[in-house]
Amino acid sequence: MKLDLEVLSECCKAKASKIVDAGVPYVRRILRFLALPYCFSKVNWKECTKTKIEVAFDFLYIFFRLKYFPDNYSPCRLWEKSKAEWVYYYGSNYDPYQRRQLRKAVQPAAYEIVFQDKVVSEMLCKANQIPTPKIMRVVKDGQPIEGVAADLAREGVERLIFKPRFGKGGGGIICTEFRDGKVKAISRGEEVSIARIAAKGEMVVQEFINQHKDMSKISASTNTIRAVTIRRSNGEVLIVGTYARFGVGSSKVDNLSQGGICVAADINTGKLAPSGFDRLSHVFEMHPTSGLAFIGYQIPLWDGVINLAKKVHSSFEFYPLLGMDIAVTEHGPVIIEINSGYDNVDLEQAQGPILRNLQVYEAYTEYDLLINKYQRNLKHSQQGS
Repeated sequence: MKLDLEVLSECCKAKASKIVDAGVPYVRRILRFLALPYCFSKVNWKECTKTKIEVAFDFLYIFFRLKYFPDNYSPCRLWEKSKAEWVYYYGSNYDPYQRRQLRKAVQPAAYEIVFQDKVVSEMLCKANQIPTPKIMRVVKDGQPIEGVAADLAREGVERLIFKPRFGKGGGGIICTEFRDGKVKAISRGEEVSIARIAAKGEMVVQEFINQHKDMSKISASTNTIRAVTIRRSNGEVLIVGTYARFGVGSSKVDNLSQGGICVAADINTGKLAPSGFDRLSHVFEMHPTSGLAFIGYQIPLWDGVINLAKKVHSSFEFYPLLGMDIAVTEHGPVIIEINSGYDNVDLEQAQGPILRNLQVYEAYTEYDLLINKYQRNLKHSQQGS
């Protein structure tokens, strides 16, 4: 019997790869355990009503019993909720057990590049007739942005946004405006000297959108709706949750990581919840800059927002779980970004635990995404509570 060494080698590589893949979540869990003090440092102790000892025991309960990293403890203000409620929280998509299940079934790593590369994403959106801001230029690493902004200003485009081609979370974004014959640059809400700014890595350049006047009433930043969708095995696109994000002060972006506020938006009506939150666990009943109250505020063109979210997901059926950022203009909703790996903590901070929704619970069960026996045994959840 002739031994095919090439086939044997490939079989050994495949088995070794499976062993490594199986072990990765456990190694990451050990690293997460060692990182528990990081979560402790992120608790807003001015807001938290529990003692540090009580919080430490809460962290251990969440980590070992519910099997997720308690980085949602402070944002979701879990000290205010009973432990019976904690099981309905899915936690961060980046946690080891969640990540393992999501990778297997609904967020395949092989397709992430489709959404992470803004140039590729824009091309595919155009091919599927999905409205999205046009990429006007791609700026090379190290190229000064002043000249690019000046060239486009001469073409009549005076307000621009420069984004890292592969960035996320609002990091590295620079906005420019052409005023009084000069290009002005704004970063993190502050005007900065444009002469010293060069692209760090490739950047895409888009025209700054003019959002709907009803969105500008709350905040002058470009405010988006984060819609999270899951495509069920029967082809139905289910809305997991929706929330609005608003920038604060003079910021041009609304990302929570850049100081923004998240407010739940009713999936059926598009009306805002009574309260919003920031990453520091502060609660806001009105926008701190505009003073406008959140409760019941109507997001404009809401049906269009939901329809666009479903259309986007139907166009990318190979990726069953997506997050997307949608801006609303006077002419209708547009896709700002499609997220292959959104952070679920922000969603649950805004609207509460996603497994409280019976349809979401059933969809997550269908894909075997639940990560502990307590979630799998939520019989009362299936009865609609």
